[in-house]
Amino acid sequence: MRPSMDIIHIRDEGFVKKYLSGFIRAWTVAAMLVAQFAFIFVLAIFLSRYGLYVYLVVEVVLILIVCSLINKRTDESFKIGWLILISVLPIAGVLMYLVWGRSSVFRKIRKKHMKYSGMVKSQVGNEVDTLEMFSKENAKHSGICKLLTSEGYPVYKNNRLTYYSSGEDAFAAVLEDIVEAKEFIFLSFFIVAEGALWESIKPILTEKAKYGVKIRFLYDDFGSMFRTDKYFWKELTDVGIEVAAFNPVHKYLDKLYKNFRSHQKIIVIDGTIGYTGGFNLADEYVNALERFGHWKDNGLRIEGDGVWGLTTLFLEMWGMTTGKPDEDINIYRRRASAESNVYCVPFADGPDNIESTPVPSAIKHLIYTASNYLYITTPYLVVGDEIVNALVDAKKRGVDVRIITPAIPDKKFVFALTRLGYGRLLAAGIRVYEYTPGFIHAKSYITEGFGLLGTVNLDYRSLYLHYECEVAVFDDETIGQVKEDVEHTFELSKEVTLEEWNNRPFTEKLKQKFLALFSSLL
Repeated sequence: MRPSMDIIHIRDEGFVKKYLSGFIRAWTVAAMLVAQFAFIFVLAIFLSRYGLYVYLVVEVVLILIVCSLINKRTDESFKIGWLILISVLPIAGVLMYLVWGRSSVFRKIRKKHMKYSGMVKSQVGNEVDTLEMFSKENAKHSGICKLLTSEGYPVYKNNRLTYYSSGEDAFAAVLEDIVEAKEFIFLSFFIVAEGALWESIKPILTEKAKYGVKIRFLYDDFGSMFRTDKYFWKELTDVGIEVAAFNPVHKYLDKLYKNFRSHQKIIVIDGTIGYTGGFNLADEYVNALERFGHWKDNGLRIEGDGVWGLTTLFLEMWGMTTGKPDEDINIYRRRASAESNVYCVPFADGPDNIESTPVPSAIKHLIYTASNYLYITTPYLVVGDEIVNALVDAKKRGVDVRIITPAIPDKKFVFALTRLGYGRLLAAGIRVYEYTPGFIHAKSYITEGFGLLGTVNLDYRSLYLHYECEVAVFDDETIGQVKEDVEHTFELSKEVTLEEWNNRPFTEKLKQKFLALFSSLL
């Protein structure tokens, strides 16, 4: 049942394959979107002939939309983006908002997703005794654990955590653990790509499936469509692996639901070992090939009770995607074989319910409770005033606040907005670094005794539009390992000065200011 050792490694030379079928799908979807936009503008031109009557109707609708936006419980940048759009293009902007901007557009889909989420959460358990024990030992962070527990994400004890400072180290461990799987393997990724990494993991999964190991593979359709084709997944289903694509891009085209992606990365093996982190299943994440310089990522391995948290996150998304949730998820639960005082809280967030925002709440708690240092690594830094103000206040309290972003971008528009955000931070004395060897994709938020590791970026899309997963870590040893990694990354990065930021080219300033108007819509 154990694969031969010659396939238990990541091959040295990676490659990128992009499939025509993916581009055809993308072009088809783009053509349909262009057709919708064209129809809206033609309709707007046609209506403009009726002059005064159309003007009066548009004014009334504009007032109603403005009132709706002002009272909408969402990020301020989202409101501003729509207000600017309907101000510049009144008729077309109103029509676009009515089609894509209203909350009711997503109500039916959200209701369906929350139904499956509730079915899973009703079986998770609340770990009351563990929460009480944690609160006595760690009063400083008991509040955030109580909040997460109220959202259906309890705190777990008896864990052994392993931090990986690179994607290649994380996947080397993943391959070894998958080889030892005996009952089930759950995998969830945003991006899946054919390449050297896939050629390393595929034969192991195939052989495991042939020997009766239950394997479920969940992937995001948009994230993977350019680098896989239908035959890629058919090879897995042919050997008995269950495969599901989250939110096919064409399914809700008229509602722009393609914005809501599953950005989660979860691996669960036999209910005893779990992984999450920034890494996807593609060669650049393990530096088997170079796309944006050296790719700096990270990962977290959980062994113990906390694996149940990751398992339930996976099963929740599986039920949402397939419409076939497990009636009894407890068949996948395993208790830790040894006791420890290491606590963690795996939790998730998504666009289903704007009233529930565990990820932003956890990030703000981390910032508010920092006393000595606060280190953040993120590929994107596009946040609203609330988080910026919290960071500035932390600096005023005497906290050593430092942030690392990439020097080589993967998305130029978002990179421009990231650099625009440096201004207030630098002026407040916050130290900002750019990772000069390449692209930093690791998402780390740490302060003394508390850290957040997982898939969440500091941008609107990650905080409000994507399904994400995160682990709140309360372990000095693990936080110390992350801190050591981040401090080493400081040495490899270039510190940005306020003088440099102020003296950036005028054309760059102009581009950044323009893009900032639509930061929540990009």
